[in-house]
Formats: sequence, C-alpha cells, structure tokens
Amino acid sequence: LDPLVPNAQVGLMIDRPFHPGHAPDGAVDKSVTLRQVKGLDWALHPMPVPEPVGLPRWGVVSTIRAETRDIARFAAWHLDLGADAITIYLDDPQPGQRAALTRPKVTIIETDATHWQHRRKRPDTHQLRQAANASRDWRRCDLDWLVHIDVDEYLLPPAPMTAILAALPDDCALAHFPPVEQLSDGKKGVGAFKKTAKAAGHPSRVLREIYPTFGPYLRGGFLSHLEGKFALRAGFSPRPDQVRFGIHGAFLGGEPITNRVHLPDVPIGHAHAPDWASFLRHLDFRREHGSYRNRDGSGFKFAEVLDLLINSEGEDGLRHLFQEVAEATPDLLSRLAAHDMVLHYDLDLDGALARHYPELAVGLGQ
Repeated sequence: LDPLVPNAQVGLMIDRPFHPGHAPDGAVDKSVTLRQVKGLDWALHPMPVPEPVGLPRWGVVSTIRAETRDIARFAAWHLDLGADAITIYLDDPQPGQRAALTRPKVTIIETDATHWQHRRKRPDTHQLRQAANASRDWRRCDLDWLVHIDVDEYLLPPAPMTAILAALPDDCALAHFPPVEQLSDGKKGVGAFKKTAKAAGHPSRVLREIYPTFGPYLRGGFLSHLEGKFALRAGFSPRPDQVRFGIHGAFLGGEPITNRVHLPDVPIGHAHAPDWASFLRHLDFRREHGSYRNRDGSGFKFAEVLDLLINSEGEDGLRHLFQEVAEATPDLLSRLAAHDMVLHYDLDLDGALARHYPELAVGLGQ
C-alpha cells in the first residue's frame, strides 16, 4: 500500500458505542472521523467501476476447513454486523456441516470433485484454493462489496459497515482493512488486540521494549500476517474477466488493483493463536505451509527462532514465546497501551452464535 497519502477525512460514527447486531444502520452522526488513506498510484492499474447507486450491500466469502461450531461463530459474527450474504466453501466437507450451517443468508458449498471440474485439477495449496473460490464468488454474487477473509478473522468496525462502505470514493474499487492480532486472555466476550508498531506510528525498534526477548524477530510484533485483508467492489455487470483474488489483495490482468483505499480505523481482528492449545495445534502446519516459514530463506527470522526454541528448550521455550508475545498479561497490556498499540473490542462470538445458531450454542458457558 506504499506510497500512501492521507485522503479526505470521513465523518462516521454512531452516537453511542457500536455493538454488532444491536445498533440500527441509520444511527450515524459526524462526531468522530474515520480515516481514509488513498494510494498515490491510484490511476496506474485501476479497476473500472460504475457510479454506485443507493446504499451498498456487502457480504463475505471464505474457504474453510474447521469444526462446525467455529464456522458458525464466524458466520454469526458477520451476520450480526449486517452482512447481506455469506458464502462458505468447505475445503474438507464433514458429514452434516452443510445442513447445520446453511441459513437464509449463508450459502454452504462443498468443494468436492464436482466443484473443481471447471479447473483442470484441484489447486494443491490452500491459498490457491481460497483465491480461486473467492474469484468465482465475486463473478457470480449480486453484492456491491465482497470481503475475502479466513475463519479466524473478524471485521471489527467502529460503525455500521454499510455506512463505512458508502463513504468511500465513488471510483474506489478496493477497501483495505489492517490486521490487529488477538491476545489470549481466556475471557469470553472480551477482546484485546495488538496493533503493529507501524500502525501506531512507531519505528520498529520499539518492539524491543514491548517484547524484550523476541521483538527483534517478529514482523511488526505479530505472529501472523501484517498485510491485512480487503473488500472488492462488485455489484455491476459485466465484471472484468481478468480480475483475480489473492489472499491480501486483488489483481486485474495480473497487476494489483490500485484504485484502493486503506481504512486504518476499520481493522480485521485475527484470532491467530487465541490460546496456548491452539498455538501448539497449528504450529507444525504453519511452520511447513503457513506464516511461520522463512519464505526467502534469508537471515535469522521467526522460523529460525522457532527451530532454535524447539531444538534447545522444547515446549518450555515455546511457552516462553507465547507468554511474552501472545498472552494478555497486565505487563504486556501496559506496554502496548503506553505506545497506543492495543485495541479493545467486544468480540462476543458465543453471543452471536446463540442468536443465529442456537442449536449449536447449547451447553456453552455451563
């Protein structure tokens, strides 16, 4: 997204704290501004879009391999935010998942052999399957905006998404949402998320103060990605055949779409390692296929830190890492707050689940 320059400030904020699923869409005033940041290369490779008409309809697409209840939480959260449609591609369909998850605004597609007949073969990596399914959904959906995110990612808007999207420039094709990474605190309905140093306006050297042992080896202080996620404008016909989704952006004729706006106040909350058990459970996959790899093989990076910890200290070393960078301890929260690098957001996933999938919420909290 570099280089970037500030664009016009947009006045958007409801007149009381925004609680997903409870605030009326029309409860918007101009007491607080939400920032837009527009790229200098706006005209380089833009995606042409028609002038919008009326309030935008928006939805979510995701390719998921997860337990039924976790998928339902993801869908329910975004239904609470006002999503007009959610399309979930089951990457490894389990018996009963489609029936359990289908709702009037939630479409479940099983990616079996029939699904992949339009391609020569099923893409080998999960990233390519995600991109292919999102591109397919964008070409077919009747929405004005389509958000492409994963099952452990949640929009955290400070105002209704309809109002946020309606305030974007008419010729904007892509809206970018920066990541914030959830900290593990073991409390239901409470969410503490950390920001990157850059997002708070700090140089990377402050990471040594916040994460004394591991700060120099963490990109932005995160275990997960820094690139964020996005929504792409749809809702018009014909749509360019050359548009393809990626994981963190979209492309027209192989070039990144440049008529895009970065929304620093509308983050994606990434529940990358919400607890110690989850961190361990996903560790091997992420080291081999995901965000813990040293992709270019250069330097001493997070991948090498993990190798060193595992070989020298085993699980104790990994536990030290998790406690320092991923647990919402009072000390870490204090250091983050001192640098304006913590966001608190009421991520009540179980509440959303109970509203939209009450049969799957039975027994929770008992």
